[in-house]
Amino acid sequence: MRLLLAAALLIGTGSATRPPLAPASRWTVEYAEKMCVVSRGYGDPAHPVIVAFKPTPFSDELQSVILGTRAQLGKEGSLNLALEAPGRTFDKKQPGTRVYFPDGDRAVLTYYISRAAFEGLVDAPTFTVRPKSGPVISVALALNKPLLAALEKCEVNLMVQLGYDPKNLAAVVTRATSNSPAEWITQDDYPASALMKHEQGMVVIAWTISTAGRVTDCKILQSSGSNDLDKAACGAILRRGRYSRPALDAAGNPVESYSTRRVMWLLPHG
Repeated sequence: MRLLLAAALLIGTGSATRPPLAPASRWTVEYAEKMCVVSRGYGDPAHPVIVAFKPTPFSDELQSVILGTRAQLGKEGSLNLALEAPGRTFDKKQPGTRVYFPDGDRAVLTYYISRAAFEGLVDAPTFTVRPKSGPVISVALALNKPLLAALEKCEVNLMVQLGYDPKNLAAVVTRATSNSPAEWITQDDYPASALMKHEQGMVVIAWTISTAGRVTDCKILQSSGSNDLDKAACGAILRRGRYSRPALDAAGNPVESYSTRRVMWLLPHG
């Protein structure tokens, strides 16, 4: 009987869900170049798992990043994952990517989360990223409102630094309406010079939408590493970007607004 009881206890222990990783450091807000980043370490202070969120200016999305060892994060490649937090609801599937650093044992898992979902994590006791395959990352998140306020301050300062007016953004009640924005940049816009040099990468661009709905003043927020690809992204937006209606304020008057986009340039196969 004792042997059976001991075996049952061992089986129960082995099948139990691991407790979430405890914070190993405080939340920090980093004023990176053209980007604000909030991050915190969890687990072993000597080898922590870093959870970070990077909002893209003028966007409803944040880039979410988990840094750790290859063993902590799993194999390289694209994957689907689920986000979980008590009392919160997320989309059933989120696309993500695991990438190994070229040197050492480090790896990074990247996915995107809406700003509303991120802000909804305030006071959530735990936050879990559950890939379809590979290790599950669960942390005692401890996200709070003062951190969101610090992040907002960083974003306002960043907008001023980039030459944008935060008052314009705050005045927008109804966003500008566009037609077929997915067609503004296509693979046909891939510059021949970049193809010849086998250049590829992701660029983040931002632009101004005038009160007449015209696209002006395209800027590079995050370079792809290729000047040709960066220029091609902005060039295509300036040529084809059109809005059927500009942004409106609370009184229904047109106001200047801003938008942003991630452009992934990938070399064609074959």
